Amino acid sequence: MDLYCQVCAEPFEAYHMQHDVTVEEREYFYNGFGCASCNGTVPLSGRPEIAQLATIAHELMGDDIDGIASMLEDYSYTDRFDGGTW
Repeated sequence: MDLYCQVCAEPFEAYHMQHDVTVEEREYFYNGFGCASCNGTVPLSGRPEIAQLATIAHELMGDDIDGIASMLEDYSYTDRFDGGTW
């Protein structure tokens, strides 16, 4: 399952973020400061919707990385999500 950068929405495998990156990179990523792809620079077109949802997922789930990945995977199954009213 993928985790998404909270700045640029670059997908990263959850296992990779837990085991293959340095502690500094991991903390930088989890705290919403960006990833190695964007270095914290917001894309010119603005933050993608999935990046905004990743931020919300991190705020809701805290350090439950599997829960965050699962929540973001569930979002990928929605069709034409427009953030509409419920």
